[in-house]
Amino acid sequence: MISINQKIISDILNLYSSEINLIISLAKQSVIEFRNSPTKNGGRNNPPVPLPPHSQEEIIYLDTLINEFEDIVKAQPKEINRFKILFDNIITGADISKYHRTFKNELLVRMGYTNLRYDYYARYFEKTGIKSCIYCNSQLAVTVRTIKGKKSAKFQVDHFLPKSEYPCFSISFFNLLPVCGPCNGKKNTNSVNFKVYSEDPFDLKNSPFKFILDRKSIVSYRINGVVDKLIIKFDDPLKKGLNSSFDIEGIYATQKDIAEELLLKSIIYNESYLDSLRDSFKKLYPNKIPMAERLLVGNYTRSKDIHKRPMTKFTQDIAKQLKLIK
Repeated sequence: MISINQKIISDILNLYSSEINLIISLAKQSVIEFRNSPTKNGGRNNPPVPLPPHSQEEIIYLDTLINEFEDIVKAQPKEINRFKILFDNIITGADISKYHRTFKNELLVRMGYTNLRYDYYARYFEKTGIKSCIYCNSQLAVTVRTIKGKKSAKFQVDHFLPKSEYPCFSISFFNLLPVCGPCNGKKNTNSVNFKVYSEDPFDLKNSPFKFILDRKSIVSYRINGVVDKLIIKFDDPLKKGLNSSFDIEGIYATQKDIAEELLLKSIIYNESYLDSLRDSFKKLYPNKIPMAERLLVGNYTRSKDIHKRPMTKFTQDIAKQLKLIK
């Protein structure tokens, strides 16, 4: 619901460059072998199974991928868009999904996406600090340690450009997003008009989306106290944005109890109480002043922390509307 800071991903790519370069090297070598010999794994103790010879456009596609392999895997959003145009001029995403299925399926195997999904991505996304679904912000997207001591991803990996149409970007870090199962299923291969990664300070502080508690329903609640009468709206100015893609307003209509709690706090806690709470933190925990507002609303209160916990965007927007936080 707000752009992810590109620097977080870039820093991980730099910090763990040796491990990532090994992943790239192994995947590239496998793609080279596929280019030179169109076969697929025959299974345990079985020889490779021959595939149809590559078409001329498939060879050009593979040669382009091999020549630009490392840059494609590490490509930032603007670079991915440039590469997308390059590959679309060879085979469009729609055509590769419809007319080159055998080629596409084996290329995904050679890129190593499946193995990375079950192993590496759990560790990778843990390093990003993202703990909620990028699209709905209502579900956890976390990496946990199992009772056997292994790390397990409790999220699904979405490809902003679908891997069924662009297998060339199937392991590109800036094309990968941790999302919940329902959002991944709803999106499928559809496009979403949302700048997921950005380095623009404005994008990182300002989301185009906004939750609003209907003013008339607030008045009604203050009179009769009936929580079911509260109306939660979701302002989505983008065509093919989040609401039309993921039923955001419907999801959050089930969270009226959270809105009620915030509304009651805004009624009970006046400005002098809030100032007193902040002053207490200044004296007792000078390094944790933002925690005062966080305790008050029950969630993170800064835009940079929206991805750290479910319901953060919703809580922040309603709390700001009710003047609990600034």
